[in-house]
Amino acid sequence: MADSLRMADSLRRADAGLVRLPNAEVEDLRAQLREAQEALEVIRSGEVDALVVGGPLGQHVYTITNADRPYRLLIEQMKDGAVTLSHTGLIVYCNEAFASLLGRPAGQISGTHFQQFVLKTDIRLFDTLLNSANGGHVVLTLVATGDCEVPVNLSLSPLPGNAGGQIVCGIATDLRQLRRSTQELAEAGARLADQIEVRQRAEALLHQAQKMEVVGQLTGGLAHDFNNLLMIIGGNLDLIRRRVSDEHITRRLDQVLIAVQRGAKLTQLLAFSRIQSLSPESVCINNLLPEIEMLVRRAVGVEVDVCFDMAADLWSCRVDPNQLESAILNLAINARHAMPKGGKLTIATENELVDGEAATILGEIMPGRYVSLALTDTGTGMPPDVLARVFEPFFTTKEVGKGSGLGLSQVYGFARQSEGHVAITSDVGKGTTVRLYLPWIEWADFVVLQDVEVVGSNGVGHTKILIVEDDDELRELATQLAEGLGYVTCSASTGAEAIAAVERDPRIGLLFTDILMPGGMSGYDLAAEVRRRRPGMAVLVTSGFPGNFLPGACDDFDIIRKPFTQTELAAAFLKVQAHSSQQDRLR
Repeated sequence: MADSLRMADSLRRADAGLVRLPNAEVEDLRAQLREAQEALEVIRSGEVDALVVGGPLGQHVYTITNADRPYRLLIEQMKDGAVTLSHTGLIVYCNEAFASLLGRPAGQISGTHFQQFVLKTDIRLFDTLLNSANGGHVVLTLVATGDCEVPVNLSLSPLPGNAGGQIVCGIATDLRQLRRSTQELAEAGARLADQIEVRQRAEALLHQAQKMEVVGQLTGGLAHDFNNLLMIIGGNLDLIRRRVSDEHITRRLDQVLIAVQRGAKLTQLLAFSRIQSLSPESVCINNLLPEIEMLVRRAVGVEVDVCFDMAADLWSCRVDPNQLESAILNLAINARHAMPKGGKLTIATENELVDGEAATILGEIMPGRYVSLALTDTGTGMPPDVLARVFEPFFTTKEVGKGSGLGLSQVYGFARQSEGHVAITSDVGKGTTVRLYLPWIEWADFVVLQDVEVVGSNGVGHTKILIVEDDDELRELATQLAEGLGYVTCSASTGAEAIAAVERDPRIGLLFTDILMPGGMSGYDLAAEVRRRRPGMAVLVTSGFPGNFLPGACDDFDIIRKPFTQTELAAAFLKVQAHSSQQDRLR
């Protein structure tokens, strides 16, 4: 403005003849004055935001801040940063939002080049966008006060009607919150994926347990009837054998009785349904392994090298030693099948402390102390699809006739019923590891009563036995077996009849009852009621259905499984009477 006034004054003095100027200089002054007046008119009309005026000291930027211009107020209220740039990147205007991004006052930003606020690695990206005829947008990083990096989405667009693209308008959107939200969303997605994985694993375990429970219920019902039939056959043959003197007939009867016992062992298939009868003891596996080493070596054959790696100071665990031996042999045989050309089988024991995180990963196991038994082979391994199904009953990859598909199911059921766990890891071409987790126990915390030695049947006739069985044939057979041992007997077919007999006859000293009975009172209920009325009563329960041998249900009562022989029954009677005598002395 001052330059325009000086030019106007020089022209006035020249026209008045006060000064003499060359004609060319006068024309130049007139042209400059016209240009200044046109610029002033353009500014007044609001057609530009700023003027860039060159001079001896460089470029000067003059911005328009008239508050009466509506769009100016709108731009200043924007949350995004707004800038106006020259074609070289000179900032001729910025709003407060853009100044806030850089952490500087707007007055310090105008008149500077945009490039000085761009991260060095992004300057070429910015220049490419600035020189684009049609504009566009890029994501780059601005450097704010204190070297703070601010990611933004920068959109540039040449001003319409701007000849030569001298003025460019830009919008800078702060991406920090978006990136934080994206990161939080990604983290939430990862957590959700973990939760989904845990749920899928839990659902798979539940599905597995449900399938095994269904199969267990089916086979358990069949086993009950099957064992009752074997009891009738074997018991009567046992009575007949004791009355036959012909050696030829005796041998024949012995063969049939052996077949009955082999049939009874088939009910061990119920192990995979988690409802078999177990006799847990406090066992140190390191002491058990040497006893079965020869069996394991014979089971796998000479082509497989068997190595034992037993941990020092191994804890004791609560487990049925017979079932554990069966599980080890089962796993050893599976390992042999995985190594048809020979290999190495390592049987290792270790003390394991399973924390909460490990329990979650393993699934179906409570945190705590466990004794682990691992069998590792160098066989063919299993692919993931086979590994996912190894515990399914009747699932096998062996040829027809070479495998039942129940081996690992039995191991699974044994581990779960022992309040432990079984886990399998396998690599195709490298081998498989099966690890049993068995609950730790202090040796003194679990006392096993010693078996009572059977010395014969003489002198036991003074004990009267109440036999409770709803099946007429089985009740008659049990009566004959007991009387053959010298006992006096009476019988009942229901729980109510049995309670009436106990109340009526004080001579009854032993209750022998089946577990499954009609009338709403099971053998357990009957035994508990009799014990309440007669605390000194000896009790022995029996059943052909292992499904009734539930953990905790039989802690107070001894059990004999059908089918049983007369000798086994004699031993069981003596044992429960000895237990009852011990309890009487303690009372």
